[in-house]
Amino acid sequence: MQMLPVLRSHKEYIRFVDTKIKKVQIPKAHHDVLPKLKLLDLTPLRLLFMPLYSPGFGRPSFAPEDMMRTFIAMVLCGVTSPTDWVNDYLKDKSGFYAIISGFLPDRVPSVGCLYDFISRILKLPKFCKDKYIRPKRKKLTRTQKKRLKEDKHKVTKRHVKIVAKLADRFQRIAQNSQEVYIPHAEKIVNDILELCCLNESQSRKLLDKQHLNISADGSKLKAHANPYGKKICECDSSCECPRFHNSPDASWGYDSYRNCFIFGYNLYQVNSWSRDHKAELPVYLMMATGSRHDSVPGMFAMNRTIQSMGYHVDNGCFDAAHDATDFYRLSRDLWNMRPFIPLNTTNQGNIKNLPVSSINEDGIPICQAGHQMYYSGYCKDRDRIKWRCPIKAAKKNRTSSVTSLMYVLLLTMGE
Repeated sequence: MQMLPVLRSHKEYIRFVDTKIKKVQIPKAHHDVLPKLKLLDLTPLRLLFMPLYSPGFGRPSFAPEDMMRTFIAMVLCGVTSPTDWVNDYLKDKSGFYAIISGFLPDRVPSVGCLYDFISRILKLPKFCKDKYIRPKRKKLTRTQKKRLKEDKHKVTKRHVKIVAKLADRFQRIAQNSQEVYIPHAEKIVNDILELCCLNESQSRKLLDKQHLNISADGSKLKAHANPYGKKICECDSSCECPRFHNSPDASWGYDSYRNCFIFGYNLYQVNSWSRDHKAELPVYLMMATGSRHDSVPGMFAMNRTIQSMGYHVDNGCFDAAHDATDFYRLSRDLWNMRPFIPLNTTNQGNIKNLPVSSINEDGIPICQAGHQMYYSGYCKDRDRIKWRCPIKAAKKNRTSSVTSLMYVLLLTMGE
């Protein structure tokens, strides 16, 4: 293992940059990168990364704060490849990109060092080519693609009542005082977000982690890998041999914003907003496969945000994809959150019974024939109150056109 160098404070980093940058010409395209890096204090990462390094033995490594800073500078400069970043930017003769990262121009990390840092903090397993070899995916015809687009909202048997199953699981975990499981990569990313961004934002009164107002939604991220894989055999192009898939966890999913199917991932993001500030800051980040409906990662993200990270959400805004009875139930019973969700119009008009005409002052629905309906119990599994036709309940006038059974959803959130 490598040994950690002496910790350098953020003020010392700013002093180092101001001293070294005097004789360096700043590129016009990236003149705004350095002021942003000066605002971000990465010294709290030392306590988080300390168990990953040797306490007093081994070759001295690059400071993890500088390694993380160079990745942030890479993203701010619009570079996506660590190889290109090292060869074309960090090793640039001017030394600008090395200095803003916290390195000396003549001592910068190599490409392998950057990839090793990623594997170290995310605890990625060693590369095994066999895990990336999958059976060849069959290409869909135009008719199959059209049918798939028409059935994009169709629920398979595997996913029937999946939100209800997750709600029961989360409540059972909370009742047994069990720890909420979070994958290590997701956990470390959100810990970095909290230590370096949220704590500083709270000290500047941009948010309050115990009284959050959040808005959450998922976004489709397209993978640049070939969804059908890469050939590794020497057969003809029409062979059915297994292929190498560079993104084995990616899947096809429907992007409602672009109105098309994409091959990639679903980034679910929980953002904090304030009535006093215009800033909208990320609170929790989660990555899922592209085929996941927003209601599923929404359940996981909210449960991990509140139960594991220890944040408290007062109000939550979600889109119609989260309009599920069990999502409301968890918001009331487990998360103590007031949800604001528009009604999902996908199944609008698909009713078995006639709707109520009105509701009287006592909250009792009035049927189409003008009769006050009869209370007939409570459905625990659907969280609804059951109402019956008074004529049917009294076993009179069975030829009445009034509906015999009706369910009315009572939104009692916050009561």
